[in-house]
This record gives sequence, C-alpha cells and structure tokens, in this order.
Amino acid sequence: MTLSQLLKRFSVLTLPAALLGGALFISLPAPVAHAAPPGRIVEGWYAHNATLIMLGAQDRIVGTVARPAMLPWMFHLVPELAEAETLDPGNLNAEELLALHPDLVFVTSSGHSAGALIRAGLNVAPEGFDRFDTMLDCVDGTATLLQTPIAAKRAQAYRSAFLQVISQAPTNPQGPRVLHVESLKPLRVDGDDSIIDQWIRSAGGLNAAQGIHGNKQPVSIEQVLSWNPDILIVAANAGDPEALEKDPVWSKIKAVQSGRIYRNPTGLFPWDRYGPELMLQVIWARQIVQTGQVNVPAMIRSIRSFYHDFYGISLSADDAQRMLDALPPPTDTH
Repeated sequence: MTLSQLLKRFSVLTLPAALLGGALFISLPAPVAHAAPPGRIVEGWYAHNATLIMLGAQDRIVGTVARPAMLPWMFHLVPELAEAETLDPGNLNAEELLALHPDLVFVTSSGHSAGALIRAGLNVAPEGFDRFDTMLDCVDGTATLLQTPIAAKRAQAYRSAFLQVISQAPTNPQGPRVLHVESLKPLRVDGDDSIIDQWIRSAGGLNAAQGIHGNKQPVSIEQVLSWNPDILIVAANAGDPEALEKDPVWSKIKAVQSGRIYRNPTGLFPWDRYGPELMLQVIWARQIVQTGQVNVPAMIRSIRSFYHDFYGISLSADDAQRMLDALPPPTDTH
C-alpha cells in the first residue's frame, strides 16, 4: 500500500501510548501568537528546517543554521533556502537576529539560547523531542504557529500516515541487537532516551548500546566488542562501513562476520535522526531488522511518494536511489 493510499484510508488513528512512547517533553514558554501568519522566520535548529519545509514555509525562512555542505539534499531540492542568512548554531546572537526582523525564531529546547533571545524581545519557539509522540506534537505545534492551510493539512496528513506506518512495525523483545553508529572516527553511538532507540525498537530490534544514554555518545571499540551486535547501522556521514570488514578488531563482531552492516539512507535531513523523514527510516529499518535486505523497487516508490505527498517535491527515481544509497545529490544539475 502506498503512502497516498494510506492517507486516503486513514484520517484519524488512535494508538496506545506504549506504541508511541510515553515520555513527556517539557518545553520552555510558548511563543506569542500573531494575528497574521509569521512572514519572516529564523530557524535555529538544524533538524527543524525539514519540518518547516514540509509545512510549506521554506520561502519565509530568512535565517538558518543549515548549510549546504552539511545538508546537501535540502539545498538541492529547496534552493530558496540558499537565500537565507547563514547563522552560527553555537552562537545565536540576539543583535544579529533582531537585524533580520523575524516574526518567529525557532531554537532547540536542549540549548541555552532561548532565554536570552526572549529577553531581547524576540518571539521564540523552543522545539525538541526524543519520542515519536513528541515529534508529532512538534509538527502539529509548528503548523499551529505557521497559521496556513497547507501547514495544517500536511501536519494532519503526516500524523495519520506516520501512525499507520508504526502500527505495522510492532516491537519485539526477542529481536536482534542493533547498534547505530553515529560516527566511526571518533567512535560514537546512540543509546536509549533517543529517537534512534525508538525507531530501532519500532523496527523490531533491540538497541545493543546497553547502558548508554542519549545521542552521539563516545564509546570504545572494546565496548562494542562486548555488546557484539547482530546488526550495525552506520549513519550516512559516519565513515566507510565497508572498511570494517577489513579491520582486525571490527571483524570480530558478529554483525561484521555475518555481513549485516548497513549504511543509513539520507534525505533533506538524515532519516535516522530528528526530522519528518523518520517515517521513511521506520519503513527501511523494519526491512533491515526483520529480513536483512531492502525491497529496493518498493522502497523507491515509498521514497518518491513520501516527498510528493508531504513536501510537494517530484523526486526522480534516480534521486530516490541516491538517497537510499546515502549518496549526495548529483553535482551536474541546479
């Protein structure tokens, strides 16, 4: 069943809290609502750019922490983003932002910039999530702030489709142990209390990084050897996973010995992290965890349908294949 068919079939879905993950997310004070939709937006969280674009607000972003070198597909498919002022994510300066005259400033709620920016008189919306349910709340909340029909329509459609996708991917307490490697050098992995942990479990696996909490945590190769994961999923920009087969230490790990090493696909934002493309991640990871391989033609159809339905982007089959292979966009176009 295609994503388009899912949207027609499912308009309202209610799932148990355990399926979504019941953790609560505490946010900072809500931004001030305006009588008119915000026309000038500053985006201070990398991942949230993909949400704004999905909700049709790309032409209103006047400043962003996103960069083409970091997110090439985003700038390739949404060239309007190149017109925005490039901001330093580690130093969101109130004076610099005030000069952009924004109606709304999005920042990550895990950072420390919101308070100072609010005191400077900026209308700030802190955003963040580490569970499926709070991710959907983030999408809905952003749509509410944007105050446009397309934002409301896409947010509702996305919620319905996402809930249907994860309902088809039940957790398995006896599933294979999956290690998600965010970086090979230096070696960092993703533990529990993360969206990565939830999509691993939603795909039918168990997070092999036992005792590790949060995202991008440094570990030793000795620790990985002790976990001895069944499956290794290496982030798109983490390094070369094929080199692990020739490494004298990595080659001792069960996942390497059995050939169950996979490079994670990518898109406007990395599928495996904190953006709407998590829907594609669950579809892909479920196949990897449960069958050890991907139905490529079906996955290409899902990718193209996803970007058409939720982003209004007509993605070619070649571009969908490049995303699936974790390759950047072609350099001979745009």
